[in-house]
Amino acid sequence: MRLDRALLADLRLALGSWPIRFYLSLQLAAGVVFIARRGTDTATTVLLIWSGLALLAFLAWWAGRHHAAHPGPDPVPQAGARSVFALVGAAGATVLGFGVDVRFGLVLLALGIGGWAWAALRSGDLHGVGARLTRDPRPFLPLLLLIALPKLLALGPIYVVGAALALPSGIGQQLLYLVGLFGPLEAVTRRPALAAVVAALVFALVHVPLLLPANHDDLAAAVANAVLFQSGVGLVAVLAYRRHRAVVPIGVAHALAIG
Repeated sequence: MRLDRALLADLRLALGSWPIRFYLSLQLAAGVVFIARRGTDTATTVLLIWSGLALLAFLAWWAGRHHAAHPGPDPVPQAGARSVFALVGAAGATVLGFGVDVRFGLVLLALGIGGWAWAALRSGDLHGVGARLTRDPRPFLPLLLLIALPKLLALGPIYVVGAALALPSGIGQQLLYLVGLFGPLEAVTRRPALAAVVAALVFALVHVPLLLPANHDDLAAAVANAVLFQSGVGLVAVLAYRRHRAVVPIGVAHALAIG
């Protein structure tokens, strides 16, 4: 199928889904709130965020056209239990981030991670995990180059060091997010768009406490910021994962972005 026809067909399919329409409405509302709270001079920032996310989304979609792309979902035994435990863990991380009750947050986080691992081990899901984690990274090369080259040109060799140091965090976060949260949600709901939006908003919620200082402790601005950027990045990551089920190169892209 021609590129333009394939892209338009997928866009129509996405826009015909109510979770995606809801998410786009939420993005617009977040943009309005962010500009209202941080000042009209931030309108350019909001437009740049949307433009950058649109370009990243296109390259994530483009990965699925590579002959090595593997779009089929991996089996997720005990998907319901894993979804619940993943959400519990995310709640724990959010509680810890806000500093509401450290002990309660740690208990939730430990319960979420431990319960998810128990469900995975109980179902024997470690079989074949090596092959899943070492899938061909070539479909994501354009995405990786788009993220890395401008930073390399701007920062020079020091960027390579920063990106290398960020690899454990980038890959670890995407494993938790895509394999830990989105995969089980997709399997249990059987509605990828709904699972993607829920996962992206959970990803944004966990980041809200981290964004409070940059937004002068304005909770509304921090929430809008998280929806605008973090949830957008989360949705692009899900799109990339849906087009090619290779979580490690997506984690590398995350590390290149934060390095």
